[in-house]
Amino acid sequence: MSKHADQGHGCSHKDHEENHICRIIIRKDLDRVRKLVANAQFYCKNCGRAAASGENLCNPSKI
Repeated sequence: MSKHADQGHGCSHKDHEENHICRIIIRKDLDRVRKLVANAQFYCKNCGRAAASGENLCNPSKI
């Protein structure tokens, strides 16, 4: 397990609610999503979403 505490939603990052694309989309903050996905370098192995930084994904892998 990672150094972050598991928060019961399948992601162990403590900033999941604030910074992960899967949560930002639910809040319908699409302007922020557009910025985070531009020039994507990583994808999430859980949901398949892509982002420029792995910090914005639950289970990132380099594209």
